[in-house]
Amino acid sequence: MQKYVPVAVLMLALLLAGSYSFYEYEKSQSLAGGVLRLHVVANSDSVADQSLKLAVKDRIVEAMRPEFAKTHDADEARKLALREKGQIKAVAETVMRAQGCDYPVNVYIGEFDFPAKSYGNLVLPQGKYQAVRVVLGEGQGKNWWCVLFPPLCMV
Repeated sequence: MQKYVPVAVLMLALLLAGSYSFYEYEKSQSLAGGVLRLHVVANSDSVADQSLKLAVKDRIVEAMRPEFAKTHDADEARKLALREKGQIKAVAETVMRAQGCDYPVNVYIGEFDFPAKSYGNLVLPQGKYQAVRVVLGEGQGKNWWCVLFPPLCMV
């Protein structure tokens, strides 16, 4: 009987670890379904491209703030982003031209992988999230992200 105790303990530990992992997965999935993220990817890691990325982000947030503030859930925010995709691209292109850059801009709206990120007391676990992804030029530089809904980057 005593020789089965270590096996039983191991099985219990595996069961608990699996339950915790499943709980964390379920929690992240429900959270992922309730947010819409903004993700801006710079052309490169040069100082100029990183500065441009931040300027584009600032202008998109400023331009979209009034509309996203009216949304009540992530699905509504996603539909708004789809309707405003052309406007988001135009805002990014305007900022780039004003700074003397002619990189192409691509805007994608869909589900993307994100690392874990904290916004004050809110921690978004690593996982797949609905997002508006704005890629500047080659999109090979460091990126910036926030949450459009609820409007955490709009505050």
